[in-house]
Amino acid sequence: MSNIFKLSNVELFWCNLYTRNKMSNKYQLDLVNLSEDQIKAIEDAGVSVRSKDDERGFFVTCKSTNYEIIPHDKNGDPIGPDILVGNGTRADVMVKPYGWTNPQGKKGMSLGVSKLVITDLKQYIPEEEAVEEEETL
Repeated sequence: MSNIFKLSNVELFWCNLYTRNKMSNKYQLDLVNLSEDQIKAIEDAGVSVRSKDDERGFFVTCKSTNYEIIPHDKNGDPIGPDILVGNGTRADVMVKPYGWTNPQGKKGMSLGVSKLVITDLKQYIPEEEAVEEEETL
């Protein structure tokens, strides 16, 4: 059940790769608009796929408590924290299912990211930086 497997050409949302998510206090990203084959692979690993009837379609959130999720380009070079991975980015993702128990005793299965290779980057530029760029033009 702890086998690493690959999800190809996955769309990413809400990437907190080098900074912790403010709500969960973890590094995380959503794998969204999953295909039927991707859903089957994830569910076969014992992980539940969710849908909130929004732009993410069927999705799963991958989290890391202790380690940043380092994205790489197609050449294998790391993409540093100065480049923010935005919604709609495409990637090949090596994931590993793991079990957890929360402080209240609830148990479940989630996916951790073993490797993240960005294949089509949609860079996120925060609004304040976009405004500064416009002002310098």
